[in-house]
Amino acid sequence: MKTVFLFTMAFTLSFIFTPLVRRICLRFGFLELPTLRKIHTQAMPNLGGIAVILSFIMTLIAALLLDREFTNLFSSKIIGLSLGVLFLTLLGLLDDIHGIEPLAKLSAQVIIAWGLFYFGFRIKLLTNPFSGEEMRLPILISMPLTIFWIVGMINALNLIDGLDGLAAGIVSIAGICLLFVGLYIATPVTVILFSILSGSALGFLYYNFPPAKIFLGDTGSMFLGLMVAVVALVGLQYKIVTAVALLIPICTLAVPIYDTILAIRRRLLKKGSIFIADKKHLHHYFLESGLTQRQVVIAFYLATLYFGMIAFLFLIIPNQYALLLLFLLGAGLFFGIKTPIFIKGAIRRKNRGNTS
Repeated sequence: MKTVFLFTMAFTLSFIFTPLVRRICLRFGFLELPTLRKIHTQAMPNLGGIAVILSFIMTLIAALLLDREFTNLFSSKIIGLSLGVLFLTLLGLLDDIHGIEPLAKLSAQVIIAWGLFYFGFRIKLLTNPFSGEEMRLPILISMPLTIFWIVGMINALNLIDGLDGLAAGIVSIAGICLLFVGLYIATPVTVILFSILSGSALGFLYYNFPPAKIFLGDTGSMFLGLMVAVVALVGLQYKIVTAVALLIPICTLAVPIYDTILAIRRRLLKKGSIFIADKKHLHHYFLESGLTQRQVVIAFYLATLYFGMIAFLFLIIPNQYALLLLFLLGAGLFFGIKTPIFIKGAIRRKNRGNTS
């Protein structure tokens, strides 16, 4: 009941705050204008992430006041998380309103991630998914790995946020999946934080689902990535003994992570900067196949749900079957990427038939 209350509170606050933030954006001209690499064709309010952040913070305060066990378990991380969210929000606002050079933004993200490491958000151990053997990491490995994890998740959600409702919907579904993971392995911190995060994202999604009335902006997408990263560090890695600790959120968020890897690879092969934006992300690829924005978004939701189910299976099957799940994960990605090719081919054959 506590989880349901917090989820409902976060959803309701986000649902109420989002149209208020939209009015403020319209009033003061905080708009994202259409460009050649953007899909939207009209100016759109772009600070919707503020509504998500406010609803998350207010619900988190309520959780700290209502749940003594959660407060005792999470109190040591409050200062670090608060500072991380504050500085990342300021960075996002500055980028959404004035624009920041990509390298400067990345540098700021690294500093924020290092600060979170300093306050105890760390990858301290890894677990072999096949043997269950644990390996405790020295600080010289733990620190760069943690920073890479946090910065990677921030940018994965930032890059996938290219269609109406995509980032908010993926985090809503992934958050609910990881919430059930937390319930299964009895980690109250994970359960509460993901219930708040998914509720906040879902309340915003009502206004962001295509056709969107407001965008998350970098402020919102980076916040969602940060929260997924740090919540996984807080609760999951000390309870999961049958798989690599971070494999659960990695699997659940396979779509944005895979899209980020492809984007970096694509830009490196062109011998250009990895920071140069393009229109060749997975969602662009699906749009070119002839699908509508809404169809692409729903397809990505279903993919996230599929990968979330596989992530949950990592918890309940014997270690020797972990390789099978990795195969299913890879197969899902492969067939997901090939789907637009089949669709495009079918459309071409149909068009040729109509013209003959």
